[in-house]
Amino acid sequence: MHQTVVTFYGFAENKETEINFNYSVAVDQIHVSPGQMVKKDEPLLAMHRIQSKETLVDQPFRIKELMAKEQSWKTENEGDIKLIRTKKRLELEQIATDIQRLQEEKKFQASLYKDLKSVKNNKPNYTIIDAKIAALQKESQLTIESFDQEITNIEKEISVGTSPYRAEIKRLLAEQAFDVANKTIDIQLKAPIDGVIGNIYCKEAEHIPSYKTLISFYEPNPSLVKGFVQEDLILHVAIKDSFLIRSSKDATTFCYGVVTGLGSRIVEIPERLRKIQDYKTYGREILVSIPKENNFLQKEKVILEFINQPEGISPQTNRKPIVDLKVKE
Repeated sequence: MHQTVVTFYGFAENKETEINFNYSVAVDQIHVSPGQMVKKDEPLLAMHRIQSKETLVDQPFRIKELMAKEQSWKTENEGDIKLIRTKKRLELEQIATDIQRLQEEKKFQASLYKDLKSVKNNKPNYTIIDAKIAALQKESQLTIESFDQEITNIEKEISVGTSPYRAEIKRLLAEQAFDVANKTIDIQLKAPIDGVIGNIYCKEAEHIPSYKTLISFYEPNPSLVKGFVQEDLILHVAIKDSFLIRSSKDATTFCYGVVTGLGSRIVEIPERLRKIQDYKTYGREILVSIPKENNFLQKEKVILEFINQPEGISPQTNRKPIVDLKVKE
């Protein structure tokens, strides 16, 4: 079967990690230098964190302000209880007055019947009046229960401290206690994994604001290759295609990689990666993932060999290199 071999250039890259904090720190000591190999958990920087004076001064003021609002809320609720009790007393007095009026009316009717000697049955019918009195007595009981329940709810709300300000006060008190206890915090920055120190963006005794990069950190070996496919080859390269990656300096250093990313536009190929450096050429950027166990150097120039597969053969299938080399396990 005939195989067409296409080669172009790229360079090996390590994954870079930039380390920073979401709070400001002061650098006490730098234990490493750029380009140094480090092991996991090896100390990189010694630092400490200092709480700002503004934060420590502002917290008590905010707590006092919220406590004043909570006291005002409590006083307002206590005033509501007094108003409810007053309203309860007035309504009960009105009901009692109505009951007394009906009872007097009942006595008056009884006295009228008592003086009528010509009427054999001088006992009046008090059914309607008794029904009104019973209804008023029931209304009185319901009024007492309704107002007492309303008062109980407000008193319970005050006693358990369910004011809208209590949760914020508790949070600020806890935050204040933490900040006072941790006014100065010693921090040891350690290597997250085995790797290489990139750039150091700080110096000893320097105060670094939050989110500013302190140090960059690289994996020990390149994990991807960035290359540029010439324009006339764009349609032949796809995600998951396999490449043979060879060092441009040492033919015995090679590995296989898989395409994991394709650029979305045509760009000028860097001069270093052109086959004829004096002529501008254009192409599409591709990213090829390679095994971490390789001998490539950071930013090393490499050769990418792309072999068009015969129909029916998966592009992920490993291919033997064109040169007489043994593929590493």
